[in-house]
Amino acid sequence: MKYRILVLASMLTVVHMPIANAFENVEFSGYMTVMGTYAKVKKKANPEQNTKYDNSFASDRIDFDTRANTIGFQASAGVTDKLDVTLVLQALGGNDQYNISAEWAYANYLVSDDFTVRLGRFKGPFFMVSEYSTVGYAYPWVTLPHEVYSTNPMTAVTGLDFVYNTGLGDWDFLFEVYTGSGKHKATALPTFVGSSANTMGLTNGSTVNFSTDGMVGFNTSIGTRGISLRAGYFSTGVSIPSFSINTSRGNFGGVGLIIDWRDILVYSEYIIRDTSSELLAAFPDQKAWYTTLGYRFGDFMPYVTLGGIDEGKDASPYAVKQSSVSLGFRYEVGATSAIKFEVHQAKTDSVSGTTAKYGLFDDPIKDDKGNVFAASFDLIF
Repeated sequence: MKYRILVLASMLTVVHMPIANAFENVEFSGYMTVMGTYAKVKKKANPEQNTKYDNSFASDRIDFDTRANTIGFQASAGVTDKLDVTLVLQALGGNDQYNISAEWAYANYLVSDDFTVRLGRFKGPFFMVSEYSTVGYAYPWVTLPHEVYSTNPMTAVTGLDFVYNTGLGDWDFLFEVYTGSGKHKATALPTFVGSSANTMGLTNGSTVNFSTDGMVGFNTSIGTRGISLRAGYFSTGVSIPSFSINTSRGNFGGVGLIIDWRDILVYSEYIIRDTSSELLAAFPDQKAWYTTLGYRFGDFMPYVTLGGIDEGKDASPYAVKQSSVSLGFRYEVGATSAIKFEVHQAKTDSVSGTTAKYGLFDDPIKDDKGNVFAASFDLIF
């Protein structure tokens, strides 16, 4: 079954469940991911020690309590014919220790058949699969492509969202404009942690709190007959108290393509992050991309992903550079569940030929190349 159809049918319109009369107008759905990871990659400076990959996504032990472990519940209730409210409660594994948080909490007003307004906390439409980025069943990979999806730690916006969605013949059009603010957290870049500029005592894995305000952005897509094109951009003020940064500016944009035609599946994205000079230690300019090609053989789909990340417009010693190739497969266990396995090989490089070769690892690695293994069970209900 086609993933996009399943997502729309099972997550956005949600599954109806008969419950007590007091809640007869409430609709419920949910999703879950259980993931295991492993990466035995040696440090270049000390080959007797191993390092971690992408913010502790994988380490030298088989880990089934990863930050990718997710369980979420969505409830939607109609208040009037034109007004409904949605709440998504989500718990993540790893360092988050399954603490429950409100991923979405918004009211949605139907102005017309084509035009809606959302107010509250909603998923930031920053990437092609942002709307369902934590719903592992909705996309082909074990995990979202690291090079692209590591560039923006924000997941949600608290504010106002205007969505125009219409169809014309076989074509579907979406145009979205949003504004808002929020409080977020990111992990300190290993490239900064290991530098002489780190006078704050930050270590690998340290959390850095930051806030955004005055965010303005758009998201648009056009699709027909299994092909969808997407483009988006936003600009926001960024404040990082621990870096003594107050309302500097950051910009983020990207384009994407999905082809879901017969048994062929293609995903591809390209993004650019462009920030002011004050932010180059926390959020250096970067550009990143990936392309995935998969082919379905019944319930079984092997796939290959090529990806890369490099410094952006303004050079920074804290930017990262690497290329990667991933081989994986997805197997449909049932109508709403799948198991996946993936081997991801990353080759690290230096920025401008002068910096240490970190890539997305916590340390420069032996032979500038490392393998990461991951497997998952994904379910929607």
